[in-house]
Amino acid sequence: MTVIFEELFHAWCQPYHPDLLPDYLNNDPIRGYGQYTFEQGFKLAMQLAVASLDPGDMIETV
Repeated sequence: MTVIFEELFHAWCQPYHPDLLPDYLNNDPIRGYGQYTFEQGFKLAMQLAVASLDPGDMIETV
């Protein structure tokens, strides 16, 4: 893992906590935490994508 990805992981991903997992993944903490972090990363990516498509940002000011 590169340093930048490790820093981003620690900045955005919460430590493992069993209460964050859905009930059906309680017996598989690795998959559960992987799914949780993927979901958080996907939400962040969508927020960044939507923010970058703001029409106000696309107007060129002189």
